[in-house]
Amino acid sequence: MKINGLILILLFQTCLVFSQNPGKKESLKNPEPKTFLKPTSFDSTQTLSEQYTPANENQFIGLELFLPPPINAEAGPILFSKSGRGIDKGNRRFKVIDILKASAVEQLKQKNLTCVCGYRYKDPGNLKWKEMVVFAVFVLRDEEGKDVPGQSPVYWVVCESKEQPYSNSNLCAFVAQPFLEKQKQLFENQPVVLLSGKTKWTCVKVTLTKGKDSNSSDSCYQVSCLLKNGVDAQMQVLAPTEKSGRTIMTEKQYDWLNNFNRNEQAEWQKAENEKKEKHKAMCISRFGQQKGVLVDEEKVEAGMTSEMCLVAWGKPWDVTKALSAAGIKETWSYSWKYKLHFEKGILVRIEH
Repeated sequence: MKINGLILILLFQTCLVFSQNPGKKESLKNPEPKTFLKPTSFDSTQTLSEQYTPANENQFIGLELFLPPPINAEAGPILFSKSGRGIDKGNRRFKVIDILKASAVEQLKQKNLTCVCGYRYKDPGNLKWKEMVVFAVFVLRDEEGKDVPGQSPVYWVVCESKEQPYSNSNLCAFVAQPFLEKQKQLFENQPVVLLSGKTKWTCVKVTLTKGKDSNSSDSCYQVSCLLKNGVDAQMQVLAPTEKSGRTIMTEKQYDWLNNFNRNEQAEWQKAENEKKEKHKAMCISRFGQQKGVLVDEEKVEAGMTSEMCLVAWGKPWDVTKALSAAGIKETWSYSWKYKLHFEKGILVRIEH
């Protein structure tokens, strides 16, 4: 009985300590992670519109976009800038540096902005915002060096209009540069199979073409593949995506899928496993057992070198440097959420 009483007293004291230190109790429940997995990045095999949702829009910060020449400047895209900025209407590259939140409309009303495209909406002070369904406002930085620090960025209003001419300033007005480059890598100068008739062609060029109805208010471009066959016939098809469907496939991929059997599947899986093991061995050889395993798993932690982080997470979308008494400090930005802070080439803090 005495022993049971002693146990009860100890249990009571333990509960009392935790109740008086809620921060301690909470920290035990949710300890600060030591390692961080590589953040999700833009999928270069899909278009911007295929990946965009209000829930994940911030992951596109750092994404490079290309603005083709507008087909119909009266309609869109709706692009605002400070007066006298002199931004051309097209053939420009931009990078997403921020995304305005729910108060985007009010924020834009308070800025002295000039509409660069979409002249129907020229005066932002008198915009009929109630007639526009705003999805998001992307804050863009000019990639050609004309937007230096201190100058205002460009605002791309992603919306739909309820009035004619309907502005197609949707997520197709800009083309994601990684998607365009990926399609060129996959198809340009490659023999392909047109799946509708299983005929053989050659993709001679991956290019941007005007939207379906280029004579109307449509001001959007599409990524297309120009095909030729042995008798010099030509045709244009959309680059294969989940949204537009798969119209073509490289001959190599077609034959591989067409003749894929269990033995080939086993060989392919074996090659993939060997590739992974080779990468893991390389990481361990360069960085040691403990750090090498983390780098192979695309994880970073404080104390790693900048070289380790580069292999683990890849190239950051933005790097800033500052000189201090302790030496050079660097900040690598990977997304709206994750930033790696280095001092003398060593990771000292992970912002998340």
